[in-house]
Amino acid sequence: MKKKRFFSFLKNEVSSISFNSLENNMFFVFLSSFYIIGAVLLILINSINITGLNISLDTTKGLISQLQILTLLYLSLNFKETGIAAALALNVFSQSSMIAIMIMENTFIYMPGIIAYTTFLIVIFLIHNYQQEINSKVEELETEKEKLQHLAYYDSLTKTANREMLIKELDYLSSLSDEKSINYTLIFIDFKNFKRINESWGFDIGDYILKEAAQRLKKIVHDSDLIGRLGGDEFAVVVHQQLEEKQLNRYIRTIKRELEKPYKYKSREVLLNSNFGISTFPQDGKNSKEIIRSADIAMYKAKTNVDKEIEFFAEHMEKEVVMDVQLEDVLKKAIKNEEFYLMFQPQYKTNGKELRGFEVLLRLHSSEFGTISPVRFIPEAEKSGLIKEIGDWVIRSSIQKFNSLKNHFEQELVLSINISVVQLTDPQFLAQVEDIIGKEKPEGFKIEFEITESHFISDQEYVIDVLYKLKDLGISIALDDFGTGYASLSYLQHIPIDVLKIDKSFIDLISHNSAREKMMVAPLIEMSHQWEVKVIAEGVETVEQLHYLEDHSCDFIQGFLFNKPLSEHQITKSF
Repeated sequence: MKKKRFFSFLKNEVSSISFNSLENNMFFVFLSSFYIIGAVLLILINSINITGLNISLDTTKGLISQLQILTLLYLSLNFKETGIAAALALNVFSQSSMIAIMIMENTFIYMPGIIAYTTFLIVIFLIHNYQQEINSKVEELETEKEKLQHLAYYDSLTKTANREMLIKELDYLSSLSDEKSINYTLIFIDFKNFKRINESWGFDIGDYILKEAAQRLKKIVHDSDLIGRLGGDEFAVVVHQQLEEKQLNRYIRTIKRELEKPYKYKSREVLLNSNFGISTFPQDGKNSKEIIRSADIAMYKAKTNVDKEIEFFAEHMEKEVVMDVQLEDVLKKAIKNEEFYLMFQPQYKTNGKELRGFEVLLRLHSSEFGTISPVRFIPEAEKSGLIKEIGDWVIRSSIQKFNSLKNHFEQELVLSINISVVQLTDPQFLAQVEDIIGKEKPEGFKIEFEITESHFISDQEYVIDVLYKLKDLGISIALDDFGTGYASLSYLQHIPIDVLKIDKSFIDLISHNSAREKMMVAPLIEMSHQWEVKVIAEGVETVEQLHYLEDHSCDFIQGFLFNKPLSEHQITKSF
């Protein structure tokens, strides 16, 4: 087997001899020429008189042979495949010449040389095999290197660039700005409620959606732009194109529409919405770290803003996001430093002449962040559980304030206090309310608790039981923001409510829409009256709205048409 392999090697190497690639390499030509001259000298040496050199004929032959072997070894090691082929050809030439002379002269004088050259022929074969193995290992290492490089810079699921590759690209683009004017845009993309898909239907469908989303991005995104996956359901696009603001907006909306088309997986069809956060170099950052941070902040704002799914970074966002992150600490400081305060929104009979009472509104002015909207701090207070302590303060403080204000009013008013679902479902809530009423002893006004439809999502039976017990304490119940949440008419009649508050979004229909849309308000009023429930219309701002509500026998109204929320001092001046 080895013999066949050796002769196959000889045949292949001889046929592969090509000097074209080395025609300009003078050293290779010199070595080859030197070898051929040495071979000729060996053939002719017997007929050359060298007695004057004081060197024996055998010594001369040995020196020439050793120099030839060293030449062949150098060619084999330094000129790769072509060198081995040349060494092989020269070796064969030498042996052929020696064999020819031995046959012609009938002598064995060159036999030691033939043995030496044959031995070296084997050495060349071994060197060739060794080089082949080395080359094979090098190729394997190069292949593994490419694989590792791909794993290091590309996402294995979507075959798009990963976070490391995106950062590398942003670093490169940012570095170019030192030499010339460079602008680029970074777009962060995130799917809403993607986690729910994995939890409900499994990771197979989630992975399919991610791969399909990547394919859609590749189809819609410009060839010069880089697509990447940051992790989870988050993608990014580095926009190299120089686009005007309107062009960039169109580009982003085109991407959004493509990503929000239905995803069909087997028998299921999945619909997803997406959020976009965008930053631009160099306006929103001077390097990759700052640009990524700006896009991340814009994405955070897009996620938390119900009305806006695409957000471009703006400087004020950073302070707002920092505040959101620190909001729990801000609330703790607000409790400690007494930074919460109360405002009171008047409620009137529909004729606008007779005061019904006031809705208590919680406000916060932070010493660190200034005025913070309830839309932002109340969800965090509920999430952290601080709403229990804050809510306790609101009930106690509002009762205390109205105990001192009661002499300003001739009639008995209603003090309406908003109660969080976290408070209402707290086992200690009833006891705390009893304790506050027992200590503060409210007189000259009635207490009303406002709840929303979200209170009935978790444990309806428990909540309804608590409401009945509150009514036993003399507290009336108002259902706030009706029509915007989860309540259905079928179970409304089982809730012990005294007042139904129609949300401002329904009242707005009266002024700006058709008669058909206006008619949504009247049936709500009529239905409530049939159940002996009073109705308050929220957010009344125009005379047209007021007249419509009067015509349909709405009981009470509140809104800027009559009064904005008032402080305790303003109440004393106004009533």
